Amino acid sequence: MRVLIMHGDDPKIKSSVVALQRALEKGGVNVDLLSPQAAGSSPVSAAPYGLVCVVTGYSGWWKPQLPVEMDNLLKKAMRLEGKKGGAFVRPSLLGSGKALRVLMSHMERQGVIVEDFGTLSGEQDAASIAKRLQRLL
Repeated sequence: MRVLIMHGDDPKIKSSVVALQRALEKGGVNVDLLSPQAAGSSPVSAAPYGLVCVVTGYSGWWKPQLPVEMDNLLKKAMRLEGKKGGAFVRPSLLGSGKALRVLMSHMERQGVIVEDFGTLSGEQDAASIAKRLQRLL
């Protein structure tokens, strides 16, 4: 099974995503990473993937907003309808729950069925999330 992880360009997010990738690959899952910078302006097809995950940061705690580049990356993704998905944000003192709801609504507008969500901060979180994601496959 193949997994696509779309992630932000922030260095902390990249390190968390790499930890998640390693944990998933230990379980025998093929993982492809995609950042807004790597995607460029071309559309992204999610057809070959069984699971699509989005890991991003956010700004604001009262009314959280996703970074513009992540919003654009989600809009460029094609063939997301009916795909299983996971939504993850970087943890913060305030606003993580609201940010997750915003991210999930963006994903669901594209047709993704979000079946797992949470905060992703390091190696331990990545290992537990990888176990949960492998059950979805």
